[in-house]
Amino acid sequence: MKKKNQKRNEALKLKSAIETLSFQTNWGLKKLGGEKYAEPAKVEVDYLTELGLVQDILSIKELVDGIRNEFQVEPCVELGDFCNSLITIALGIGRVENLHNMGLPNDWEELMQKKLLKIYYPDEVRNNIFEWAKSSGYNTSTYLGQPIVKFNKLFIRLERDV
Repeated sequence: MKKKNQKRNEALKLKSAIETLSFQTNWGLKKLGGEKYAEPAKVEVDYLTELGLVQDILSIKELVDGIRNEFQVEPCVELGDFCNSLITIALGIGRVENLHNMGLPNDWEELMQKKLLKIYYPDEVRNNIFEWAKSSGYNTSTYLGQPIVKFNKLFIRLERDV
């Protein structure tokens, strides 16, 4: 009986996370004037669900939102591994100058194999961001001296915009 309830709770948690991701993506696209991208974004949500990345993307959004609130900085425009995804752009994880001129969409399977993805922040706050992430309970470490924030399936390397 416990296993059945546990599986049911996990299924409900996943369903809730998918609905949250879909809602926040549509909201973000509306704010960016990209309502016409709702259908491709839905396809991307389905793909991320299939790959088991929904919770990681929502957690990365929480990290980026926390950084925005704490330091009043955004990820750098057109830099990093999240600039070709409708979802990550709508969530504010990746940024582009013009949503309508965005490049080819991310191949999430390829990014999962890469595992170590980059988000760029201004040089003067990057180290403070890492210290804040560490003190805020995020799973952090370093790789070749570079700060890393670890999630379930993806690791985020905080890079300097120079």
